[in-house]
Amino acid sequence: MGDKNSLTVPGSLPPLQHDNSGNNLPIPSLAVPTKSKHHHHKKKPKITQQKIEPLAAPTLYERLCYFLDILVPEDAIDTMDVPEGHFLQQVHYGKIHKWRVAQNHDAGLPDYLTDHKDPAPQYKVVVEKQGFLPIFDLTSKFLKRWDMLTLVLLLFTASVTPFETAFRTGTLQIDILFLINRLVDLIFFFDMFIQMRTPYRDAQTGRLVRDGKAIFLRYFKSWFFLDLVSVIPFEVVSLGQSETERSTGLTQMRLLRFLRLARLLKLLRVLRASRKLKQWQVYINMRYAKLKIMQYAITIFFLIHWIACGYRLSEEKNHPNDPSGWLVHYANYRGVDIHAISIWEAYVIAIYWSSATLTLIGPSWDVIAPTTPRELGYSFFANFIGFLCALYYIAALVNVLNVADRVQREHDLRVDTYLEMFDRLKLDQRLKFRVHAYLSDHFAAATTEAYTAMLKDLPTQLHGFITVEIFLDFVEMIPYLEPFIDREPALIQELCRGITIKIIPANAHIFTDGYEGVYFLEHGIVAIEGRVYPSGRIFGRTVLRETIKQTEGRALTNATLHFLPRSVLKSALDKYPKIRYYAKRWTAWQLLRRYIYTYTHLYYTAAKRGARMRPPLTSMRPNIKEGEFDDIDIAVLEHMTEFGY
Repeated sequence: MGDKNSLTVPGSLPPLQHDNSGNNLPIPSLAVPTKSKHHHHKKKPKITQQKIEPLAAPTLYERLCYFLDILVPEDAIDTMDVPEGHFLQQVHYGKIHKWRVAQNHDAGLPDYLTDHKDPAPQYKVVVEKQGFLPIFDLTSKFLKRWDMLTLVLLLFTASVTPFETAFRTGTLQIDILFLINRLVDLIFFFDMFIQMRTPYRDAQTGRLVRDGKAIFLRYFKSWFFLDLVSVIPFEVVSLGQSETERSTGLTQMRLLRFLRLARLLKLLRVLRASRKLKQWQVYINMRYAKLKIMQYAITIFFLIHWIACGYRLSEEKNHPNDPSGWLVHYANYRGVDIHAISIWEAYVIAIYWSSATLTLIGPSWDVIAPTTPRELGYSFFANFIGFLCALYYIAALVNVLNVADRVQREHDLRVDTYLEMFDRLKLDQRLKFRVHAYLSDHFAAATTEAYTAMLKDLPTQLHGFITVEIFLDFVEMIPYLEPFIDREPALIQELCRGITIKIIPANAHIFTDGYEGVYFLEHGIVAIEGRVYPSGRIFGRTVLRETIKQTEGRALTNATLHFLPRSVLKSALDKYPKIRYYAKRWTAWQLLRRYIYTYTHLYYTAAKRGARMRPPLTSMRPNIKEGEFDDIDIAVLEHMTEFGY
């Protein structure tokens, strides 16, 4: 081994010197610089001044202000201080163009990894054209809070407006409830403008539409007129009328009361609120079954409330000669005047009738039974709604309960099938217990593997973002990939998409014919080539070697592994030839270090015991004549002579 072809191992001793006769000369002592007490100053980075050019000319308005001496132009900067490892970068933000000093993150990499990149890339920020109102971001906190506010006000309108229309039959007055209603109308009026600037997803392409004109036209053709009618306070018309006008005008035909019901058109927005509930399902971490059951419960409650308010409205007389309704019969039953019955007492009775009708049981109290044709017609309508709701909710609840916890139910059915098999075959009870323990222990593991496979159904970019969030710590532990996590995100995403989660039971093989990829042990204990690896260890990093070493790995306990296949790693690196060269060079160097360390340690041990070692690690007493060496002895002795260990 000559000097020109010798290897330089980091951290090794300098090579031995030879005289003309071939004898080794002593190694000269190394001069180690000592720290001085007076030299603690850190070396300052080198700073250079670089010239810059103006990126944008003054506007016409600025030139006019300068010409009239309204403004004094600032002195233009000709140079900027640039520290070592930084560069000047152009920043373009809309119509604003500036220079800035940016750090060069590729300064520490070799040239063959960075020569294809722009040495001074520009930084551009795309600025959308904003109108009078900006286009809102669907993920903004303001829009989420506004949607929550409108949903609460929808619940308020759905509950208070029917109650106020049906049970508050007196003269309209300006009180606290009147002011609250006007405030609600004002908020929904502002909500119309927000809906005009809220983006939506196209039903055919699925793309997010942020064009202001397209958003306005879509809202104008769908919900605009309903929202406009719902915010008009029709009941305010009666404030300017006298008692005579109220008795002979609109109030005589009950038009005002039914016009007030136009405010219930806001309830149609509840259909749109289902989209918000689906978005909030992620934020509040509510499962599909619980969300549906909650929706059904709220819907049933409001149906009972609305039918009760309608039953009270059906009791009202449209003409003085009309027959008395159910509330008058109830007042006669109690022996009091109808005006002596409070609003809440009448509401409780109507709620009882509504709930009994909606559940198809029917009220069992004849005192509040319908008597007039108007009440009988409304009762038929309420019974028809009850039949439809019963059919729909029974079928929906069966579907929801069938979907809820389906994974756990499938596991229970599988366990039950195994137990039935053991009972029919009359096998040993100990086998039954072992099979039951195995299925129970690996239920969660199988679910995790199913989640990994399910992620592949997502779009490629979204799949990459999720897998990077999960497996980034694993990739950071691979030395030849760690420098490129921030520099080549596309490569890291492709590698993370190929990582799978493996669940290995105790005493089972992980691999039998050598490393099949790179492994990260998340949980458990494994044994490979006589070495024990605890949780958090990584192995198989040299899988890029041309010839895979024949070895096997076994799980000593239940183990959870993150597995990056060799085929995925090679196909991803083939798209980046320079990174592939860097990875293979690291692999070759790692194998060389391992070879040198292993056989140097073996020969030092053999020298102490008076024996020589021959691979594969089998000790032998000297059966070679004194002074004879085999090929491995000669190679190792040459290495020790050259590098000193």
